[in-house]
Amino acid sequence: MDIDEILINVRPGETRIALLGQTRLCELEIVRDDGRSVVGNVYLGRVEKVSRGLAAAFVDIGLGRSGFLALAEARPPEGGGAETGDRISDYLNEGDTVLVQVSRDPRGDKGAKLTTRITLPGHYLVYAPGLAEIKISRRIEDGDARARLGARMDSEAREGEGFILRTAAAAAADEDLAGEIGDLRAAWAAIGESRNTSKPPACLHEELDPPLRVLRDGGGRKIKRVAVDEAKVLAEIREYCRQSLPEMTAALDRHDGADDLFEAAGVEEQIERALSPVVALPSGGSIIIEETAALTAIDVNTGGAGKPGGREETALATNLEAAAESARQIRLRNLAGTLIIDFVPMRYRRDGAAVLAELRRAVAGDPRLPHVIGFTRLGLVEMTRRKQRRPLKTALMNSCRACAGTGAVKSPVTVAIEALRRVRREAAATPAAAWSLTAAPEVIEALRGPAAAALEETEARLGRPLRLTSGGALPGEGFGIAPAEAGGNGEDG
Repeated sequence: MDIDEILINVRPGETRIALLGQTRLCELEIVRDDGRSVVGNVYLGRVEKVSRGLAAAFVDIGLGRSGFLALAEARPPEGGGAETGDRISDYLNEGDTVLVQVSRDPRGDKGAKLTTRITLPGHYLVYAPGLAEIKISRRIEDGDARARLGARMDSEAREGEGFILRTAAAAAADEDLAGEIGDLRAAWAAIGESRNTSKPPACLHEELDPPLRVLRDGGGRKIKRVAVDEAKVLAEIREYCRQSLPEMTAALDRHDGADDLFEAAGVEEQIERALSPVVALPSGGSIIIEETAALTAIDVNTGGAGKPGGREETALATNLEAAAESARQIRLRNLAGTLIIDFVPMRYRRDGAAVLAELRRAVAGDPRLPHVIGFTRLGLVEMTRRKQRRPLKTALMNSCRACAGTGAVKSPVTVAIEALRRVRREAAATPAAAWSLTAAPEVIEALRGPAAAALEETEARLGRPLRLTSGGALPGEGFGIAPAEAGGNGEDG
């Protein structure tokens, strides 16, 4: 599904970016003060340990936990290979200084995943110093356009340089491509200069702030509206578009209505549904999504729905709906790694081929580049999707201790930020001298810890302290908001 609208909701402690297609939520990115992504950052690191058994090196890049640099990501582009029997120690030793880029955020007890193959993305292309190859997005299908772009980049590339042409390059003027190439070369030169004057561990290059990155990667003429509800962020976006994406300027919109931006667009309800394992299909069937450490399983059910043509027609119709919806849910929930879809059994090969074709069509617009492998011998569809940032469920929820980890509840930080969001809405609708918030002890603790900056900003906007009360009888996800008498220091328990 093509993205035609981007909503950016900025609130104390949290920025949320929603990508919509025909009003349906297709992708959601959540950025919090206590958990900003480092994917795309370039670091000067020091090798702490080389593991022959793991065929990898552990690199200190200053994030607390050492990053993981696999042999395949440490090899120089022009040499080595599994067939040569090379080892990680052929390229790195303990104490070495190495330039790396984060390809996947730290997760759980695992450090960031690293690569030595640095890439610097722009709107039209990705600059890859050291690649010495021109690649063109497979989504550019027109042969003439591919030939024109290939010839253009062959004449532009310097020795040792590589470029990956993005979909937006198909409609780019030569001067736009040249301008972006110049900017990316300058960024690479700046990294080189910083490397010469820095001691590891050091961050030499930071990825764009998430709202700007989303516009760079997904902006373009198909985007009809970019709505932002915070003036400072809108000003930053407007300046970025003026310099890099002038065609997007007309789509920028300040949302300052009485209704919350996400509420007005129906996004809050869609987020809640994205946290449920069950997703209804239009025909009456459903898909059930189960996330595990090893893989994600999606089970398709007809739900008793019947088609006039009988069982085979019902199975095919349900599976076609499930293929399209599975693709949307995979992107929305940011599911990655190995994914298995158990479609309703089909008798005819042509029906299976039609379902695979629909699944491939539906995932074609996903920037994580899912790969649909096909049906296994057991009749399951196997696919893979590149891991990068946290799944939505992990970002918003914790394992439920009460159900031995078989379920999940919203994390205390998630509830704390939701509660502050509700306080602001209530205060705007019903003026009061002061406000009180009652929540579970772990939520109050989050407000005094990782969400403290969000609480401070909320109190600044209210013009007075928010009275916090620990309610031991409240469930973890519950909270209460009420007007309170003025005075007090904001701490009742």
